[in-house]
Amino acid sequence: MRTRGILVIVIFCFLGVVVYSESPKSAVINSKHDFRVGSSAAIRSTSEDKTCAFCHAPHNATPSAPLWNHKAALGNGYQTYSSTTLRATVTQPTNADGSKLCLSCHDGTVALGDTTNNGLIPFLQGTDYKLPSSSASNIHKGTGFGDDHPFSFTPVTGTEIRIPPSGDAVKLDGSGKVQCTSCHDPHTQFKDPTVGKFLVKPNSRSAICVSCHTTTGWELASHKQPASGFNDGRYTLTQGAHTGYTGVANNGCESCHRPHTSSVSQRNLKFVEENTCYKCHNGSVAETNRNIQNEFQTRTYRHPVYLTPSAHDASESPTNPSYRLPENAAGTARHAECFDCHNPHAANSQTATPPSVKGFQRNVSGITATGAGIASSQYEYQVCLKCHADSANKPQFSDSGNFGVGYGRNPIRLTDQNNPSRYNTRFEFTSSVSWHPVVNPRGLSTGSGGEVPSLRSAPLGANGQPLAGRTLSPTSLIYCTDCHNNSAGRNLGTGTAPTGPHGSNIIHLLERNYSYNTPPANPGGSMGQVSYSANAYALCNKCHDISGSILLDVSFKEHRKHIVEEGTSCSVCHDGHGINGGSAANNSYLLNFDLSIVGPDSSSGLIRYQKTGFRRGSCNLNCHGENHSPKIYAP
Repeated sequence: MRTRGILVIVIFCFLGVVVYSESPKSAVINSKHDFRVGSSAAIRSTSEDKTCAFCHAPHNATPSAPLWNHKAALGNGYQTYSSTTLRATVTQPTNADGSKLCLSCHDGTVALGDTTNNGLIPFLQGTDYKLPSSSASNIHKGTGFGDDHPFSFTPVTGTEIRIPPSGDAVKLDGSGKVQCTSCHDPHTQFKDPTVGKFLVKPNSRSAICVSCHTTTGWELASHKQPASGFNDGRYTLTQGAHTGYTGVANNGCESCHRPHTSSVSQRNLKFVEENTCYKCHNGSVAETNRNIQNEFQTRTYRHPVYLTPSAHDASESPTNPSYRLPENAAGTARHAECFDCHNPHAANSQTATPPSVKGFQRNVSGITATGAGIASSQYEYQVCLKCHADSANKPQFSDSGNFGVGYGRNPIRLTDQNNPSRYNTRFEFTSSVSWHPVVNPRGLSTGSGGEVPSLRSAPLGANGQPLAGRTLSPTSLIYCTDCHNNSAGRNLGTGTAPTGPHGSNIIHLLERNYSYNTPPANPGGSMGQVSYSANAYALCNKCHDISGSILLDVSFKEHRKHIVEEGTSCSVCHDGHGINGGSAANNSYLLNFDLSIVGPDSSSGLIRYQKTGFRRGSCNLNCHGENHSPKIYAP
């Protein structure tokens, strides 16, 4: 019986050896943390043959819990991560934080072989070898940890932050803090065989990140599940995939973010905002029809993303964001950044019908038709109104086509005189007088006997065919992007470039041509005429039948005379968005004269249209050298 007991003890001892051989020690062997003289690691000692001695000691260890043998980090007063969206408080790591042990090597202040019990162990790289600032393993680099994911802090849970689920390899420490060891297992380098880096589990599709981060909209986002036309497999090291994974979907969060030594500290962005987007949206990964970089660099008229690089702040309140404040107020420049219109955590290629927001602008903040902020826009125009409505100090420049200079001539409207909100499109689209149906339907009758006989039954593509899934009627609505869009984009049905008003070769970021007259030296004089062609007003013709209705004088008996014979642009009489001010008697049918073209009637001194009935009215003004005092119009 005694012999059997001894045998049991021997068996258990043997099993103990087997278990130990598959323990953390065996995983360290020949990893980058194996500094033994016989290790295959490039960085190793010249004499010490004990694997664990560089970090642990069985006796006289400090602090006692992990039996620590390495000298403490010398760094003090580290710069820590901060962000306007971070709800938690990040303080200096203390001796009670496990991360402080990691820093004894990874902040570059202590030699890798500087131990408490074993003295200074010499390395092949030198007796006092510390990780240089050029090393990817030195996360301090002499500047602190402001460009690293925060550690040694207690997370604050909320809509997009959670505690890792029970059983997850990502864990908080005993005090409920995020530490280096929440994401890294220092004993096992290749739990993620692609990335290495001692991760606690494979991080394909950012499995580690989503243990804590539950970003709204991510499950249906194209960056998680790339859409058709997005060659996900092209995203490699050449385009900035630093992990070793191939593809945007596999890189997940790290397609745009870098948890250590990021270029843009706040939110750990890999590059300045638009350059982060360009790593895919330059035609190298996303296909040509999503090459946004080309739009911003080659189109004549462009949203000014380069004027304020990375100025967008995710903490901006939709009710008082910086893009609504004056440009001359310190630190509050108006801006038009990629993130102002697109949420990369939620955007996808879902289609919609007006006015509903499309997938490209999913989960983007906006301003409602009443001027209220909204965290997630329901309608496309709400995204546009962030800048084109109540935003202060909207500069209107003379035209040259360059950033910060101009987007085309701005007519001076009759109702703009002394109007402080003259460029507020929210007021124009919610007019009680006359408006294009972006926010509210127009409600006017159509057909040959209607108030808007020229309205088509559906908008036309550039090929002259009705756009699929679209209709026009007294109750229909249209998008801002029905007019403001890429002049060479696939939105035309014939183009191959991206959709959206990133850039256009036509004034005011218009999708199709809309011609303006050159103003005379003095309003009312002879202006520069527009030679009529179907292309001259291609934008209007998209929804309004010019040749089959307008030029046949169905709604106004002198349309053809003005447009074809006198070369007068639609813009001279009609205000494209809507009437901000005015009255139904004077400004029906979007009538709002351009004061840079039209002068006062020399007899009465008036500039006025007066509606007197259905398709009846009169004009007092001076235009193309002819006095109207007044001119009477009737069928």
